[in-house]
Amino acid sequence: MINWAKERPDDIKAKWILFLISPFFAFIYALQRMNTKSSFVIFFLFAVFFGLSFTVTNERTPGSPDGVTFRAEFEEYVITSEVEFIDGFQNFLSFKDGKKDYYFDTVAFGVSRITGNYHIMFMVFAMIFAFFQLKAFKIFISNPNFRNTFFCLLLAFLFTYIQIFNINGMRFWTAAWIGVYCIFQIFLYNNKRYFLLALCTPFFHGTFWIYILVIILAYFLKRFEKIWIVLFFTSFLVSSLTVDFIISNSSFVPQFLQNTISFYTSQERIMQVNAAGSGLWILDRIFKFITNLYINLTLFLFIKNRKHILVKSQKNLFQFLLVWLTFVNMAMPVPSLGNRYMLLSYPIIAYLWLSIFGEKKYRKWIYLLPFVFFMNIYHLMQLYSLVLDMTFYFSSPLFLLPKYLLTTFV
Repeated sequence: MINWAKERPDDIKAKWILFLISPFFAFIYALQRMNTKSSFVIFFLFAVFFGLSFTVTNERTPGSPDGVTFRAEFEEYVITSEVEFIDGFQNFLSFKDGKKDYYFDTVAFGVSRITGNYHIMFMVFAMIFAFFQLKAFKIFISNPNFRNTFFCLLLAFLFTYIQIFNINGMRFWTAAWIGVYCIFQIFLYNNKRYFLLALCTPFFHGTFWIYILVIILAYFLKRFEKIWIVLFFTSFLVSSLTVDFIISNSSFVPQFLQNTISFYTSQERIMQVNAAGSGLWILDRIFKFITNLYINLTLFLFIKNRKHILVKSQKNLFQFLLVWLTFVNMAMPVPSLGNRYMLLSYPIIAYLWLSIFGEKKYRKWIYLLPFVFFMNIYHLMQLYSLVLDMTFYFSSPLFLLPKYLLTTFV
């Protein structure tokens, strides 16, 4: 049950006036009262206009965002027939070699029947992404310990770290928000029907068969808490053996997943993902280590205080997190697996912190967040600049709508 904060007429009026000036201004203003329904409307509309304004070329170059590839593929779909699309979908359902997911293809094909404007496609992706993100975020702001304070704003940053920019690679990250929402429903609210929604996540990204396996494992084995604590600490030591273990046992998984495992565990793929990027690559490596250490030490604080977790639903969520981070640590040598799945733990950690400690205990630990995530924030700012015209931040919807609806910019 969502308990919205009481609306103030002057607050609603200010939000809409600012929205008509710039969706970005309204978004920033709405952050001061995140637990109101009007703020959620603003958050959603900001995401819609971000998707509409998402701008990339259709030619891939070194350092270009993934959205470039998706735009190019969308423009191929404009000339794809219904028969070709249905054949591709049937091939997907057969679990044979080929596409391991069909979310992008379904949206791209559907939009291409109406328009060749790729801005519309990214707007649709943004709407679906924001819908599930905000469904999960409602659970966070409904926490009895939530307040509109700077402290809770920091936790909200951690909760929503998978941000709207991630429509750039919408397949995995949309699946991630659906997955996070299902985790809360299953483990916090004991709503087992959401296993059915969780089973849909591989449609969005093929690697989410692993997610399904882990949440089923956690659901039935989470009560062995002491064993999982030992496994959590052990996971740091055995992670170096993970790649060899996965490769040697890949023959036991269905055929349609074997090529995916081979791709993600290949030395070429691992070296490509780990390759030095910008001139700040040394700092990137240092802060990546610090960030992962921070997340694991946060779980250690939960473990240390687990006797104070008296609410059964919170206990279930804590036990799930214990299983999840044990898996993530073991999968860390496979960057496309461990690094990305680590981010699904952030909303769970933010919610549990608010539930267990609130603003009373270990406050300074949360105040470290901006410093721990310094390089992450820096790179996020860079990434937004790659896909947005700077005028977006100061433009009215009345300007953005005709600009991106009527014309496709390169």
